[in-house]
Amino acid sequence: MGESPAEQLLREKERARALLVDGYARDLIDQDVLDERLEGVEQARTVAEVRGLTTELAVPEAETVALVPVSAGKPEKIGVLFGSVERHGAWSVAPRTRVQVWFGSAVLDLRTATLSDGPIEVEVAVTFGSLDVIVPPGWQIDNRCAAILASVEQQDSHAPPSQAPRVLRLTGRAVLGSVTVIERLPGEGSGDARRRRRRERKALAEAHAKALPRGQD
Repeated sequence: MGESPAEQLLREKERARALLVDGYARDLIDQDVLDERLEGVEQARTVAEVRGLTTELAVPEAETVALVPVSAGKPEKIGVLFGSVERHGAWSVAPRTRVQVWFGSAVLDLRTATLSDGPIEVEVAVTFGSLDVIVPPGWQIDNRCAAILASVEQQDSHAPPSQAPRVLRLTGRAVLGSVTVIERLPGEGSGDARRRRRRERKALAEAHAKALPRGQD
């Protein structure tokens, strides 16, 4: 038996979502167009309507095998649609990265990554999903993400940096989702990180108490 019209529509919607995210990653469409067309895919009632949203995005298979390096002026793009992406270890981090998460999750672990000079800029667009960015202690976090029915949080180190701090700059928005900057040492788990931060807070409080003149504690 062949596919029913409903099954054909579902399959075409899956194909359209993949084409849209790929087109966004290849700079064929911008973020606003991506959001608008993904919404159009969800509302479409016929296969023709869905195909009309991706007409210019289909690429011959032979053209998709070439890898084009990201230019210094353009951000690297990471797209997640109904799935998850995780970057760990010694991966190469571009000076600018644009992360689009739509009904999914992304984890960017910068602790042992290869970093370029200067600030690391991450432009965020999270909708019904989550983005976790993991950094080592001592980084300076410039978090300017907007939250719309969402949470934007960061963990701060209580230990002073041993050198000029690296800067992570976050911009963009989270809608019905979350963006979290997590501070951990390389190889450190969440429990170990909590215990270390408690020790740092205690040491900081003790140092502050010792610095106060007698009679003012």
